[in-house]
Order: sequence, then structure tokens, then C-alpha cells
Amino acid sequence: MKKVIVYYPYSMRELTSGSAVRPRKMLEAFQELGVKESLEIIEIFGDSIQREKLLTQLYNEVNPTDILYCYMENATIPMWLTDKDHIPRKPFLEIKFFKYLKSHNIPLGIFYRDAYWKFNDLYTVRQGVKQGMQFLFKAELSLFKKYSDIYYLPSQYMNEYIQFPDERVVALPPGGIDFIRPDGPLLDEQPRAIYVGGIHPRYGVYEMLNAFQKLNKEETQITLTFVCRKEELAKFTHLMEPYINSSWIQLIHASGEELMPLYRKADFGIVPIKKDVYNDFAVAVKMFEYLSYGLPMIATNCNAQMDLVNDGNFGIIVESNEKSIYNALQEMLDPKKRDELKHHAILALKEKHLWYHRALTVHETLTN
Repeated sequence: MKKVIVYYPYSMRELTSGSAVRPRKMLEAFQELGVKESLEIIEIFGDSIQREKLLTQLYNEVNPTDILYCYMENATIPMWLTDKDHIPRKPFLEIKFFKYLKSHNIPLGIFYRDAYWKFNDLYTVRQGVKQGMQFLFKAELSLFKKYSDIYYLPSQYMNEYIQFPDERVVALPPGGIDFIRPDGPLLDEQPRAIYVGGIHPRYGVYEMLNAFQKLNKEETQITLTFVCRKEELAKFTHLMEPYINSSWIQLIHASGEELMPLYRKADFGIVPIKKDVYNDFAVAVKMFEYLSYGLPMIATNCNAQMDLVNDGNFGIIVESNEKSIYNALQEMLDPKKRDELKHHAILALKEKHLWYHRALTVHETLTN
């Protein structure tokens, strides 16, 4: 039986953030691919000691000619520091593994998660540490450029800052899970929107909330389920205060499976993040959570997410300002419009945006 290696240079974490969700969902997608394509999926992850043990087992027990390819995802910190205490116990572990793959002509595809460390205003670790970390990120990136055959990015736009060879770059955004049920919200009921995410001003939530406030000034026309972290609300209470007691907003702290009934009650989602250099290439996992429940969406005109929405015709693109979002909310009052967008959202999910489709993309690009 042919084999595929899925390699993560870190331990799996709880599914509390996008960076934690993705590796687990991709692993599950590869397991599904393995069943459908009769492949054995070799899973290698854990701290450096665990990875060394699994790699030794691989070198000793697996015939390299049976391995089709290796798929890897980098961490949010340089791979040498991913042990819980960030001590680089096995600094040559991955280099040896990369050389093994290269010597046996086993294609390597690496998903490069983020480029926030290249933006000084976003990468806010303290000085001294910052320069050291950026040096390690650059060293890691150089290794990836030397040994990887295909480079997967959240969007093609990100490559402007990473500079992989364009012909070997493949967009691999997050994916969704088919949670769609036929008994969704009734179209003649008052529509309900949902927002799940941060409440720092950079997320564009206050422009969104102002638009809701304007729309619902005389009477409530669209209600909003607003989901955020409790600790973050405490930090930004002064900004949220004008909206918290409004009749049209339901403020909830929830995560994971607690979100399921909230998504099921919603008619559409909102991704209001502000357009800037970074957000133009980033793709939010939450967008695909909305899609997982067949929810159309209002999304801002950040390049990568705008392309995805327009390609699937499952949402309304807006600018990150009150007027533009208000106009989109007015459009969403039309049940026929919502029904049309919902139909496209369901099609887009089932035909091209499941996590399985992401694993299939990797499989096709690394075996061709």
C-alpha cells in the first residue's frame, strides 16, 4: 500500500483558534483521502522527543519507495521552538528529515501559515526577542525554500511577502465541514445575522455595529448574534457600551460545539474585518465555519476573501464602513436574495470548500 506522510513539527492543541483547528482538520481530511484512495496515512507530530521517535521508526521500518509524498504545516513560531518550554532540544531533526525526503525523491509540500512576523506593527513581541525571532523565521523560510517542492499558502496574495517561486505556489485556504441540515431558519421570519470573532477595532466590528444600530433605529429588522471572548469584552467594554443593551443584539461567549445551535439559527454571517495589507492576503477560518452551515455572508473587500466570495457568489462584498454595511443589510432583508445566496453557499461548500477538497488539492499537486 502506498503511503503519505502528514508531518507537523509540534504537538496538537485544543481547537480554540484557527491555527489549532487547521492541522487537525487537515489530518482528518487526509484520513478520509486515505480511505477513498487506498493510502496509508503516516502521522508524525508531537514534541521534539516524540517526533524523533516516530521519524526513527519511519527510517527503520518503511520502504521509502512506498511513500508518495509528505505534507507539512509550519507552526506560528519557528519549528525549533515548538516544545512546550520553547527549548530547541533537537535543532537538526527537521533538516535530517528534509534530507531523507530529498535523497529518496519524495516530494515535500509545505503549508506556510502566516507572515505576520514580517510586519513590525503586527509582530509585537518585545525588542531583543523580536529580532531573534525574526532571524529564526528567516532561517526557517530559507530551509523551506531549499527543500520544498510545492508551497501552499492561505492565498496567492501572500506570496508577495514570502517570495516563493510563483509557479510552485498553490492557494490552500481553510475548509469547511458539511453541517447543513434541510430545516434551516424560515425565510418569512425576522432575519438573524451572526458574527463570531474579535472585538479589537481592527476587526471592523464597530462599523458593523453602527450599521445595525442605524438599521434598527425605529424597529428591529435584523437581529445580531454577537459571539466574542469574555476576556476581550472586559478589555473593550468602553467601546461596546453603546450597543450592549440594544434589543437587536444578543451577546454570547461560546466556542467549539457551543456555536453549533447559534449557526443553525442564523440566516447569514458577517466578516467585517478592515481592509489592509495584511488582511488582503489572510483568510479567516470563521468564513468557512459560516459556509459549513450553508450561511451566506456579508464580507469586506479584502482581496483573498473577496475572491472566494465572488467566485462562489455566496455573499455581498462591502467596504469597511457603516454606510456600505448598512446597504448590504438592507439587501439581506429580501428573503429571495438570502435564499439565492444560501443556495450558492451550499453548492460552494459541497463542491469545492470542504477540508477534504484541501487534502485532495495537496494530493493532486504533489502526485502530478
